[in-house]
Amino acid sequence: MLTKFRPLILLISVSCCLASGVAGAGDRKETKRQVQKQAQHFSSHRGRYFSWAAPAEWKSSESTNGLTLTSPTGSEAVMYAILLRSQGEATPLQFLQFMLSRMPGYTDFKVLSSKRLPDQKSGIPGTTWRVIEAEMSYKVNGKPFRAFWTCGINNYFGIYDASLNGYQASAALWPSSKAYLPAISNRIAIINPRQIAGNDTLIPVRNRPLDNSGILESGRLRDESRARISKKTREGIMGQERVKDPKTGEVFDMPLNNYDAAAGGYRNPNRPNELLEPTRPGE
Repeated sequence: MLTKFRPLILLISVSCCLASGVAGAGDRKETKRQVQKQAQHFSSHRGRYFSWAAPAEWKSSESTNGLTLTSPTGSEAVMYAILLRSQGEATPLQFLQFMLSRMPGYTDFKVLSSKRLPDQKSGIPGTTWRVIEAEMSYKVNGKPFRAFWTCGINNYFGIYDASLNGYQASAALWPSSKAYLPAISNRIAIINPRQIAGNDTLIPVRNRPLDNSGILESGRLRDESRARISKKTREGIMGQERVKDPKTGEVFDMPLNNYDAAAGGYRNPNRPNELLEPTRPGE
């Protein structure tokens, strides 16, 4: 179930319109030539967080959470999204439909087909990214659109990460647009992984494993917090606190009633003018 949605959303929208007609599906070689010709007119860009290639007339808007590239018509788009450490759990298709429903002007969602892709290693022991592809139809501001999406979900310890990318076009342009929109999507790259979405290492869901070392670090900090809580609970039950001499490292189990509130700690039996310091879990 999707719960407590957190706004760590990275949404990349790339819109474009055809500069010239693309041949029908019956002539694949001609379609390939048109795609290659279209790519030759892309302008490469490097922002603070992303790099991309798009026609010169496209507009761009970049932030730590995303990149938006739009054409004058907005009739075609390539999108990418990332959500980290959200409470609850989700399936890829559930998250995809949830995200689309939150986009202004998007209505009448239909899943035309879906396919589960091989799971990908997440970098978190015992967990994997579950990935699907789905072809969909919906309306954007009342106009019919077709789309193709890839969504990955990694559920772990009561939270989940999600990665979403896809492309869409108006129903009229879809037969030709779907031939080259994937190429545009593949030109988008994260170049500042330390700051994007607050994660240290981020690789979008594609045909390679994801490494999420930022989440591994958060897990380590969580375990340290639990160890400290366990230590305090044990000391409260025993009626004594384990402290140490900061200079010599000598450890003392001091009764709680020896705490000197005026001094703000336990006085060192060897040097009464000095205070002992708390031990770390395991000391």
